[in-house]
Amino acid sequence: MGHLISELTYEQCQSLIHENAVIVLPIGGGSKEHGAHLPMGTDFFVTNYLARQVTERCDVLTLPTLPYAYFPAFVEWKGSVSVDYQHFIDYVGDILLSFARFGVKKFLILDGGVSTHIPLKLLALTMNNKHNVKVAVSDCAGLGRETERQVCQQKRGGHGDEGETSSMLHIRPELVRMEKAVEEYSASFPASMGDGFQKIYFPNRMCTPHGINGNSTLATAEKGERILAAQTEDLVAFLNEFIAWTPGDLT
Repeated sequence: MGHLISELTYEQCQSLIHENAVIVLPIGGGSKEHGAHLPMGTDFFVTNYLARQVTERCDVLTLPTLPYAYFPAFVEWKGSVSVDYQHFIDYVGDILLSFARFGVKKFLILDGGVSTHIPLKLLALTMNNKHNVKVAVSDCAGLGRETERQVCQQKRGGHGDEGETSSMLHIRPELVRMEKAVEEYSASFPASMGDGFQKIYFPNRMCTPHGINGNSTLATAEKGERILAAQTEDLVAFLNEFIAWTPGDLT
C-alpha cells in the first residue's frame, strides 16, 4: 500500500512527494550494546521491521532506517555509537527539510530509542513553529504497551529485556544467543518511580554487569510476535488518522 523510497526510481518518487503525503523516518541504533545475547543492531532490526509492516498497510513513503542517533547511556560500552544531541537534531531536521521544501507537511518519526525521544520532540516543536510542519514521534515505551504487559512476566525492564529479546526471537532468531540471557536490573533513584511509571526524570547510564535491564531468560518468539503485532497496530491506527488529515487541519 505504501512505498519504500530506497526501492523507487527518481521518476517514480515524483508523484508521491506532495503536501498530502506522509513521510515515515525510522530511527533505530545499528551499533549499540544489548548484552551478550542480542546483536548490536537490535534497535535497527526491530525498528526496520515495524517500518516495513506499516509501509505494507498504510499509504506512506518510508525512508531508510537511520542507524545512528543519540545514545548517551552507552558511550562507555565499546562499539556503541552515540551522536551528540544537537548534531542529531540538526541531521534529522535536514532530512525532514529535504521533503518539506517540496511541500510535505506530515512526517512520522518511528523512534526506536529512549534517549532519542527528547531531542526528537524538541525537533518536532521547532518544525511545527518554524516551518508549519507536523512531525509526529512514536514512543517505543508506549507502542504495544498493553500487550507487552500482558505477555511479559519480568518485574521490570527497559533494555535487552524480555520484550526486546522476544521481538528479536520472532524477527531474527538466528542472531539471538539465549544461552547467554540473564536477569539483571538497573538501579532506580528512590522516589522517582511510581507503580510502573515515572514521576521524576533522573538520568543514568547503563551500568549492569551484562548491559541489560530486565529478565531476558523469559523471552519467547511467541511473545515477540504478539508484542510486534500490537506495536504495528498502534502505528497503523495513528497513521490512518494522520493520512486522512489535510494541511488545512494542522495548526
